[in-house]
Amino acid sequence: MISDSIIQSIQNKERGAFKQLYEKCIRYVYTITRRYITNESEIPDVIQEIFARVFLSIQTFDASKGSFKSWIRRLTINQCFQHYRQGKSPRLHVALDSAPEIEDSDDGLEQLSKEDIEKLLQQMPEGYRQIFLLVIIDEYSHKEVGALLDISPETSRSQLSRAKKWLRNKNLTNTSKTLANGL
Repeated sequence: MISDSIIQSIQNKERGAFKQLYEKCIRYVYTITRRYITNESEIPDVIQEIFARVFLSIQTFDASKGSFKSWIRRLTINQCFQHYRQGKSPRLHVALDSAPEIEDSDDGLEQLSKEDIEKLLQQMPEGYRQIFLLVIIDEYSHKEVGALLDISPETSRSQLSRAKKWLRNKNLTNTSKTLANGL
């Protein structure tokens, strides 16, 4: 993604190096940001905040601790959640007691295509979607999710289970509608 020489140039405050970093990273950062920020009009502001944070904290990047891609991904996700914490995006969280306890079964989810899941994620309640994205897509542990969202790991597990149930139910509803329209 980004060569060590570009990172070194940025750390040395060389002109043009940051532009190179921006041009090489913008698609990746945009893709991640779009997953977490559902209001399309807020995405440019969040991306601007992300790259400002990259500029301000590039000195802290240490290649011995991981790749630049992992570093910028974590920074991007953290900045998206900072955006929520600052109240800049509406919160559509689902209360924990709004869904009954369920068994954690993936029945039906493995049959969904990537496109189906992406469409369903756009409709998913915000709290479920955030947990699903963090755990399933970005591979955060429940402990990391808990720290990021200020919830317990058990709450993260429960919300993930409910997100999966929501996906299964929504998929069944959509499948039933498609079959009914076809008859």
